Amino acid sequence: MRILHFTTWTPDQSDTASYFDIFLEKMAETTEVHLAQLTPEPKVSRSFALHDIGNSGHGKGDLFKIARLKRKYLTLLYQVMPQIIHIHGCYDYASSRIMKWSIERGFTVVYSPYGGMNPQFIEQEYGMRTWKMILYQKAMTTKASCVVVSDKEEEVYLRSEKIADRIQFIPDPRDGDYVDLDSFSANVLRLYQKILDTDKGTHLDKCCHEAVSALLHVSMAGEQERKPLCPEDILNLRAITPRQWRDIMIYSSEQGIGSHLMEGIARAQLQIPSFDPEKIEQFPARTPKEKGRLEDKKLLSNSWLTKRKLKRLSNVDPLIRRICIMLFNLSHHSQKQTLCLRHLCDLYEVFRFEDFDEDLLKELLENIGLLPFARRICQVLSETIYLEQGFMPVPELDDGGTSEIRTNLIKY
Repeated sequence: MRILHFTTWTPDQSDTASYFDIFLEKMAETTEVHLAQLTPEPKVSRSFALHDIGNSGHGKGDLFKIARLKRKYLTLLYQVMPQIIHIHGCYDYASSRIMKWSIERGFTVVYSPYGGMNPQFIEQEYGMRTWKMILYQKAMTTKASCVVVSDKEEEVYLRSEKIADRIQFIPDPRDGDYVDLDSFSANVLRLYQKILDTDKGTHLDKCCHEAVSALLHVSMAGEQERKPLCPEDILNLRAITPRQWRDIMIYSSEQGIGSHLMEGIARAQLQIPSFDPEKIEQFPARTPKEKGRLEDKKLLSNSWLTKRKLKRLSNVDPLIRRICIMLFNLSHHSQKQTLCLRHLCDLYEVFRFEDFDEDLLKELLENIGLLPFARRICQVLSETIYLEQGFMPVPELDDGGTSEIRTNLIKY
């Protein structure tokens, strides 16, 4: 695991900085740790990597300094490519920019306010802290993948005000008779893994995504297909490590395709490690998927316009009407962010194995305004389950709408 920490603490904040330094040393014993800071790097040997991305004066309203900080931080970000970015400290504008730039680029951000969101602490300097809360501090807490707290009052405040939905309380290692940084570091690393396991679709590597697509394709291949996979897919499946199989099984559980995946594994004659994704520690999904079969008999949307469009199909071929209903419902799931691979598998089977008039379907889709969406779905089907062009009733379309479907598919 690669972790990039960021803090604006300076060496003159001796107690906090010293404690934080020891914490990173402990964490670096078991994982790759990087620390980005705004002060020049001291000439001290450490077991983690230090990166100077600025100088004093950041966050004071100087646009040139913020632009310089952004350039240096993004260079470091893509150089390190961390799985987790952990921001430490409250009420600092530079920290809020670091979080914003990271989230915009799809990175996972964890945030530790260190008591700064305690209501009593906020009230001590009501005017200044209130303005910072309005401008950026609350947004930092709301947008983080998880907020790590060691202050019970802070946790209660965040939950009661519903400022954050993923909050993890980890006791402060300095509160006991002795400083237990070993346990604290282990708990933080366990939290990182919990976050990565929760949103597995956004953390799955390219080889795993390709393996899932290949297994879905082979699981739904026709009985007469002797070689449904190309040599590259077969080599990739054989190269998947036990750790990657773990990630794949978690992802399959999120997407409701566990049975399809196991069928593909059996057909491909693969031996994989035994693993139960239900035993994995995860946060509740922010956008829970509806993992059952895609409804093909009635509309899920209550939209008056959608129902009116469907009435125009009352006298058409039942199978074509069924496909239109499935596409309407896929659009509904995508808009509600409940779309999952299981739904696409159901449509794939219809396109792949049912016999219908493709020209008539295309004409009807155009009349009811579903043609662009159907083309985007064909593009996604070609990417996720390897649907061949010969089985597509309409040509693929890869545009901004297609990107939105891809994004909604992996949100969890």
